[in-house]
Amino acid sequence: MPKLLKLLLISAFFNALSWTVLIPIWQYPDEQAHFAQVQNRAEAGGIIYPPFDTSMEIILTEEALGTYRDGFGNNKYTYHPEFNIEYSNSRAGLVEESLRNLPLSVRTEYIKKEATLNPPLYYSIGSYFYKAVNSESIFERVFALRLFSVILFMLLILTAYKTSQILFKKNNYLQYSLTALVAFMPMLVFSSTGILPDPLTNLLFSLTILISLLIIEKGIKFKYLFFAILIIIAGSLTRQQFLIALPIFISAIIFSFFIKRSLKQLALLSFFILIIIMLGFTLPSLWYIKQISLPEVGQIDLKLFFANDFLNYLKTFALETYNRTFAWYWGVYRWLSLTLPPIIYLIIKSIVLLGFIGIIIKIIKDIAKGNIKKDIYFYFLITASLIYIAIIVIWDYYFRLGHGFSFGIQGRYLFPLIIAHLSLLIIGLKTVLETVYGKYADIGIYLVVLLMMVFNLYTLFFVSGSYYDTSSIGNLINQASQYKAQFVKGNIIIFLISANISAQLLFAYSLAKNAFKKNFQN
Repeated sequence: MPKLLKLLLISAFFNALSWTVLIPIWQYPDEQAHFAQVQNRAEAGGIIYPPFDTSMEIILTEEALGTYRDGFGNNKYTYHPEFNIEYSNSRAGLVEESLRNLPLSVRTEYIKKEATLNPPLYYSIGSYFYKAVNSESIFERVFALRLFSVILFMLLILTAYKTSQILFKKNNYLQYSLTALVAFMPMLVFSSTGILPDPLTNLLFSLTILISLLIIEKGIKFKYLFFAILIIIAGSLTRQQFLIALPIFISAIIFSFFIKRSLKQLALLSFFILIIIMLGFTLPSLWYIKQISLPEVGQIDLKLFFANDFLNYLKTFALETYNRTFAWYWGVYRWLSLTLPPIIYLIIKSIVLLGFIGIIIKIIKDIAKGNIKKDIYFYFLITASLIYIAIIVIWDYYFRLGHGFSFGIQGRYLFPLIIAHLSLLIIGLKTVLETVYGKYADIGIYLVVLLMMVFNLYTLFFVSGSYYDTSSIGNLINQASQYKAQFVKGNIIIFLISANISAQLLFAYSLAKNAFKKNFQN
């Protein structure tokens, strides 16, 4: 493994751990509900069906920590970014010891319906991490499950690096740049270090992109189709909407077929389609949750796509994406009550706009020079992104027709294609920078990577500062230690923050040497 990659992985690991330790319990999206599904599997062997499915242990901690939701789904943090629980003057919360000493019976005493009812893969694997510290309090079990998510996130970073090696074969610097953008994108780190199935979903979708690129690069081979089928099965056992990966795989196979154009490719393509048809009849039963009522969109009527209502919906969706989803994509915290200062989003929009202009310039140049086939990976990433968003849009439109309101697209719902998005951003920015600055474009890319790392640290401390008193290190450590696992209290927090900053500075310095040395030697 290259030295710079090792340093990047170490930096990313300490950064992810810092988020995991500093974010209070139940502050990730619906974390208590996802924890409840893991707990039900670990303690009772599976899903607990109505009327109640959430343990008294979880409810008591929610009440103590201000995250207990009322009949409208709101808690004390919702719409109130200024709210905080009352802290003690020690490293133990006011009621922490009583929560630590709850009897085991409260884990299987169900008093509320709040647990998620998602496909089982994330929760089944997570239950082993839960059981590894089964004798400990809820705080140790929460941290163990968060650590499971961190491991999945590290695998996502490795997948980003493997993907970058295909996209940027002749430019090691861009390989590290893409991997670093993925590793330090703060909202991605946030949604990948709590208890929720997003880390596994994002990993499996990222593997979809990686296998698809391999299919395009090396042709339709049996081993790639085998892995594609395994990914589809695993993804379907993680999130219901994972079958979106299927048309992405099919588009990659079509790309490859038109490049290779051999009878063997055609035979393997037919075999893949046959297997998928067969899986279509079996996957729903693999979820083993047919009893659960999922939102139905009804039968699709193609004529509706040409109606004024659909066009009006697209306008509304576009405005919502620009005004809200974009901001949520880059960071929204504390139960959707806390966003970053507007100047942050203005800077991000400027960089993204510059990247988009670069993408348009590249497409025009490729068409003019006939280089579309040469840059086939670039066009596949665009195709995959369009497929994903088109299916999301169509699904949400039909959901609105059936329910009278939009489901609502949070920014993190787009993270399954985060590697594709950031790859396109790098390609677009490099096109613009090369047009303006020539061989010094990599220095511009470095500045964008550096901005992402600064953005990550700023967001981490901005969000943490909304929970804790940061007027002194002592107050910060005391409050950040409360309602946490015993082994992440006190000085370990100082160590993690220090290691996080130090490792990132060392990586930034090493990457800078790579960028500047490459350019000034030419």
